[in-house]
This record gives sequence, structure tokens and C-alpha cells, in this order.
Amino acid sequence: MVSFALGIAFGIFMTIWYLVFDFSFNFDHAITVNVMIAVATMIAAAIHFDSVRHQRKDRLWEINKESLLKLSKAISDSVEMTSKFQDDEFYRMHGIEDKVKDINTDGYQEVFKQFEETISDSINVYKPLLSSIVIEAIEEYQQSEKNIIILYDSEEYTEFQVYEDRLFIQKKLQKVVLNYIKQASRI
Repeated sequence: MVSFALGIAFGIFMTIWYLVFDFSFNFDHAITVNVMIAVATMIAAAIHFDSVRHQRKDRLWEINKESLLKLSKAISDSVEMTSKFQDDEFYRMHGIEDKVKDINTDGYQEVFKQFEETISDSINVYKPLLSSIVIEAIEEYQQSEKNIIILYDSEEYTEFQVYEDRLFIQKKLQKVVLNYIKQASRI
């Protein structure tokens, strides 16, 4: 609505200037009309191309919406559960047993299984549809996860360090996915 009002104001402004110059220089009206038609055609073409670009972005969002929101939900649940495990391990390390009892990690297997399935689906099924930024972030997450497991298996990491690093890489992936969702949905 604002752009419409600005367009009307700009049109009135340009008309007044045209009339001022016309009275001063006595323009040939046939040439002026042809110039105005050419300018209007260029403006209409620009509006059309902008509309097509917006439609393309809308279609891309509609295609990716389900997979991206599913991925975002799985990451969010995994981050929450990993955070609980990190807190649990922290309290165990420091001998605060009454805090350990307050942490509810029920259903963690289902949460992590859903997360891994969603990551796998994103890479194996939705890869052609997703942005290269999201795909690269997922692949980076998977490589970091493998490195954490290797360090833990070689006993270089404690369980707390595993949860701490896992939480970090999950939040990093979550940030990339959320930024892409904002960009794709144009919020």
C-alpha cells in the first residue's frame, strides 16, 4: 500500500515537471508519448520479472517447508535432550545427586533416533531440494559427530566433553537451519 501511494505521488510529481518543461520548451508530443510508452513498458517488465522471482521463492518454500520444519523440530528436540544429558553428567561429576533425579531423560532413544532419521532423510531424500548451505551444514555436523565418537572411543574425551561438543555442533546446525527457514519463508 505504501509503494502504491508513493507511486501515485511520484506520478503526480513527474506530471507537474513534464508540464513545466513542456510549457517552457514546447516538446513534440508524439515523441513524448512514445518515450512514455517505452518507460511504462520497462516498468511493466521489471514488475513482471520481480513477480516471477517472488513466485519462484514461494514455490521453493512450499516444496521445502515440510522437510525443513521436520528437520528443525528434530534438531530442537535433540538439542534439548543433549542439554539434559550434559546437565545430568555435570551433576554426576560434581556429586550433586539430588539434581540428577530432577532431570527427565525419558524417551531419549526415540528423540535421537528421530533426529538421525531426519538427518539421513535430508541428505538422502531431500538433498536436491534443499539449499547447499543446509546440506553443507548437515555434512559438517555428521563429520564433527564422527570425530567426537572417535575421540570418545580413544578415551580422549569424557562423557561430559562428548555432550558439550555434541550440543555445540547441534546448536550450530540448528542456527543454520533456522536462518535458512527465515530466508526461505521470507519472515
